[in-house]
Amino acid sequence: MTYYHPSDTYKLLWDQILEELLINICNSNQNYCIRYEDVEIHIEIGRKFEQYRAKAESQMVGGRLDRHKLAACLCGAILESRPLTGYQGRRINKKANEIFAIVSGLNVLKCYMLTDLIKPLKLPADEEQKLKIYLKEHFDMDFPPVSDNIRDNRSYRENMENALYRCRQYCPQTEQVCYQFDIWAYSKIFYHLELFNRPRLRALYDSYNNKKKESADS
Repeated sequence: MTYYHPSDTYKLLWDQILEELLINICNSNQNYCIRYEDVEIHIEIGRKFEQYRAKAESQMVGGRLDRHKLAACLCGAILESRPLTGYQGRRINKKANEIFAIVSGLNVLKCYMLTDLIKPLKLPADEEQKLKIYLKEHFDMDFPPVSDNIRDNRSYRENMENALYRCRQYCPQTEQVCYQFDIWAYSKIFYHLELFNRPRLRALYDSYNNKKKESADS
């Protein structure tokens, strides 16, 4: 078997996002656990991520993948790796891995957005760390409301979960489950989700800053 050597990009994604998310999910709900078979799940996700990344890069003319494509590649990798399962055979949400894939992709964007906001401020190290912790704890990526002009009783998030769930199909030719995941389509979706969330993050920062000023003045 070929030795797996994770890229620096995937190491950061695992260390800063995925490991913490998986631990929090399993600690907060005793019905969930991390699937473990012949290959450790962080390796399986990493391999799938590199496959999607290579596929995306092969269709580009130079340059590195932006945050939205990286989020899409990670989303697809989790969708195929399916890291979450029921503890000792317990039943869990049938879309648990689709939900986790979306949350992971959104957290990729969140990390970049925090850096974009904080870095230009050039704060002292201790102040920067306090702000980073505050924003990380208090800011969650959200979804746009469904337009009143669209006759759909499902939320944006539910529609996205359903779309990912339908990517997993049975292929009669191979008699196996296969995935029809479109990197470019989901990259565009993540792009629009970032645009929607930028003002929300800025508003949270402004609120934090105003509270600091009020505290200093009192």
